[in-house]
Amino acid sequence: MNQKDDRAYRQWIFKKNCSFTPKQVGLFYLAQSVFSLFVAGFFLLQGVWIVLPFTFLELTILAIALLIYSKHATDYEIIAIGRGILKIELCNAGKVEQLIWNPTWVQLQKILNDRKLIALSYQGQEREIGRFLHVTARDKFLQDLRSQLRLVT
Repeated sequence: MNQKDDRAYRQWIFKKNCSFTPKQVGLFYLAQSVFSLFVAGFFLLQGVWIVLPFTFLELTILAIALLIYSKHATDYEIIAIGRGILKIELCNAGKVEQLIWNPTWVQLQKILNDRKLIALSYQGQEREIGRFLHVTARDKFLQDLRSQLRLVT
């Protein structure tokens, strides 16, 4: 492979900045449940039964919140370009969408709304990318993507 071919391939991977993996979330919930039920059991033995329903309510609400967190903890975007192909892979809540486009016909634009995402359009299809990229880094990424598109076409 020559030097021009090396420069003609580029890949960007954007992921959420999550503190816990789904497995760690499960272990956290287990530890929290054991502790809360221990405290509730102590008060139940003292005759304060009203603590138990509130403990179950707390654990139910926490479970719902952690399930929502876990569902989106592994979301990502991969944008790869090279050799006449622009490949976009978007993962949202475990659902993966993969698009393969000809970079010659791709149009780029920055969306000037609250989110300031980057829009890619190709033959009537439009996708927004850059959800996991910090707002201040999106302009640089847009410039990099534009120059890479010019390089491969």
